[in-house]
Amino acid sequence: MIFTKGIKALMSANSDVTDIVGTKIYPLQAPSGTALPFVTYEVISSDVTHTKEKADFDFSRMEIVGYTATYSEACTLIQKLKETFARASYNVGGIVIDKIFIEQLEIEFYENPNRYAAVLEIKAFVPL
Repeated sequence: MIFTKGIKALMSANSDVTDIVGTKIYPLQAPSGTALPFVTYEVISSDVTHTKEKADFDFSRMEIVGYTATYSEACTLIQKLKETFARASYNVGGIVIDKIFIEQLEIEFYENPNRYAAVLEIKAFVPL
């Protein structure tokens, strides 16, 4: 799913996000031992819509998760991710995302090791 390069590019281009996580933005999972904070992203599902003539869009649901050491940092990171993706579009180098919509936001706590997860679920409309 090549469009996920656009998802990473949007996060990497936002200095408010990179001021928190630096370059630690990974597909699926971070490498073992990666220090907090960092972000992971993955496609949860993908549905193609069709018209009578052709397939039009791939509606891809994605989960963006920012892992942090503190609740305060998780709150800041989820706000910056929200600002990054709210009704965003991307069109660079043949990678096109027509529009991104935010579906859900939440902050979770995980133990062993203790960390917070700022979870953002989005839907990306990708033209076919």
